[in-house]
Amino acid sequence: MKQVVLEQPGRLVLADGPPPGPPGPDEALVRVRSVGVCGTDFHAFKGDQPFFTYPRILGHEL
Repeated sequence: MKQVVLEQPGRLVLADGPPPGPPGPDEALVRVRSVGVCGTDFHAFKGDQPFFTYPRILGHEL
């Protein structure tokens, strides 16, 4: 599974993450075709989120 990793403020890397496990009885496995980046992620990229730790995986499923 692809993931966008913010290694440190100002440095994004597209990385291969582990594949998802099988879904549980009340869960579904979906294919993600696009992601969005919110204002919080943008502030993390700029280094304006002092309570965040790095590396950090960014993005939201749409």
